[in-house]
Formats: sequence, C-alpha cells, structure tokens
Amino acid sequence: MPLQPNEVKTENIANGAVTTPKIADEQVTSAKIKNSAVTSEKLATAAVSGSKLADNAVTGSKIRDGIIRSEKIAAGAITTAKIGEQQVTGSRIKDSAITTEKIANSAVTTEKIAQGSVTPAKLSFVPPSVARPITPPVATAEIGDGQVTPEKLSFVPVVRPLDPPVATEEIADGAVTKIKVLYKSVGVTIPAGTLSGDSGPDPELVGGQILGSYPSAGNSPVQLRQIILGPSGNVSVSIWAGSAADNTFDVVVLRA
Repeated sequence: MPLQPNEVKTENIANGAVTTPKIADEQVTSAKIKNSAVTSEKLATAAVSGSKLADNAVTGSKIRDGIIRSEKIAAGAITTAKIGEQQVTGSRIKDSAITTEKIANSAVTTEKIAQGSVTPAKLSFVPPSVARPITPPVATAEIGDGQVTPEKLSFVPVVRPLDPPVATEEIADGAVTKIKVLYKSVGVTIPAGTLSGDSGPDPELVGGQILGSYPSAGNSPVQLRQIILGPSGNVSVSIWAGSAADNTFDVVVLRA
C-alpha cells in the first residue's frame, strides 16, 4: 500500500537508515547541522578558504610554529612593535636592504657601527689633508693616553740598557735636566738650640747616596758635623754647636 505524504516520521526510521545516497545534493542546510558537529575530520582538504574566516579569528595559538613564510607576509606588515628587542642581527639583513628612510632619526648610535665600517666614502665631508710637517706641532696634551703605539713610530724604540752607552757628545746642551737625573734635594731643619735635625722617612731615598749639601740663605754661621742617610730614607744633619735660630740645609741625595 503506498505511503501518504508526510506519513514517515522520525520514529519510523531506523537508526543509521539514512545513508549518504539517500540524501539529495545540497539538502543539508546550516539549520540541519547541530552546533559543534562539524569537526576537523568532517572538513575536506582546503575546504576552509579565506572568505570562510571571520576577521581576527586566526589567533597566535592557532598558527603552527614556523608555518608563516616570507611570501605569506604582506609588504609593510611588520611594524616596529612586531619586532622583539635585539632580534635584528647582521645575518638577517640583506645587503643594501635597509635604506635611509627605513632608519629612525638618531637610531644609529656609536655602538651600532662595526669597527672599520666608516670609510671616507661614508662621510658627508672631505677629511682635510694634513700638510707635513704639522705647524704648529701636535702638543702632548692633544695626544690621548696610550695612543702612541710602537707601530705609530717612524723609528725603532731604544732598548735598555744601551749598548754602547750614550757618549757625552751625543747629549745636547741643556738636555740633562733635574728630572733626567736620579737625585733629590731634601731640606733638613735644625731647630734653634739643638744640634741635629731629621727629614723623616722617604721610600724614594732608601739605598741612595748623599752627594753633598749647602746651607739655606739666612743660616747662622755654624759648622756641619755629620750628614747621615738612614735605612728608612731619612736624612739626619748635625752641627758642632747650637744656634739661637733655626738652620736649614739642603742635602742632595742620589736615588738608588
């Protein structure tokens, strides 16, 4: 007996009886699909196109590591905020890729410039040529400490001790100053009414030798008795008879 329209109801259909061939094309509409019923395995390969994605729907957690290649990044899409601190290394930069307009003002500081990278061609001015000899000469105060290295010298530095020694005729007149000679002048005062005075310890004079002495202007007419260089570098001066006033003697000591 033929079935009447709408005669077959849900309870008349056995579970699993409606197979794919039983469903006509394009008959399963959105309203017929239960929420969350479309799982990954229900989607055909490449079925989800860009138009199917809502704006801002693809979050960072949905993107697999290493999957975004260069060709997937739109021109101008990487802004400063997208780049982590200290992430742009030399090997990541293509030669001549960073043009002037890409660099923020004052971004290239001294520490960002590799040694030897600033060549004359990079300068916006022509370095002045220096005529030789330089007039006036470069003063000592204009040379930084430690800047004159052996390779900067036009001669071979002398090696100590000199062999043969420097002869007298090789020394210019006035070249031997007090600084060049290893001696020191020490003032020793003998207080009034006493017979001796002492300069106090001086490490520079330990092991030295007394070369001579001379009285200071204004001394009383007293006679020196003895001058001794002590083991701590102290110079002691004694006289034969005391005086009513202080007397000072300058003692010349050759340092060891």
